[in-house]
Amino acid sequence: MRLFVALLMVAAMAAPAFAGDNPQVYAYISFDPAGDETMNAVAPAAFTTVDAYFCLGCIDGGMTTVSFALNDAVAGCPGVMATQSFVNLMPGGLAIGDPFDGVGTTIASTECMTMDPVIVGYGTYFYLGGACCIEIVDHAEYPRWVVDCQEPGVVDYYCLAGHGSVGDAVCPDGEECPCGGSPVEDATWGGIKSLYR
Repeated sequence: MRLFVALLMVAAMAAPAFAGDNPQVYAYISFDPAGDETMNAVAPAAFTTVDAYFCLGCIDGGMTTVSFALNDAVAGCPGVMATQSFVNLMPGGLAIGDPFDGVGTTIASTECMTMDPVIVGYGTYFYLGGACCIEIVDHAEYPRWVVDCQEPGVVDYYCLAGHGSVGDAVCPDGEECPCGGSPVEDATWGGIKSLYR
């Protein structure tokens, strides 16, 4: 019983510590190697490779570690994606887990990453044709964790700004994130023209 009370006390004391230097950090998928968040859709030719970059925006305090998962596009989009793999772009190449296994991966950098956006890595897919979403999914044990560069590092939670659409797939909406990264809304040509009348 004393152990249980001690664990509750530790949890209560640690809860307020989850407020780091990146309170407005957001995550999104981009098909641009530089992390342009407006490049969240691609219509590639069949039988080509597609790279979907996992990016973090609004990194005010730098970051060292992030936990996330990606949907299993091969299983979720049968006949659309033939293969998938993930390439870690963080210095040091430290990673635990697989982003496609349903649990997720935790990727750490050996340096404080201060650029904005931070391109953490990319999923590379062999595209057969058709439509599929590349979705960011919560890590099973550390959902949406981003650790800043403080000593010791402090956790913030990323806002999920958007997924990636391959071949005109209609993907789930992202969240409205306070530091930008707002999901792109579908627009019709008539709606766009009406803005300029």
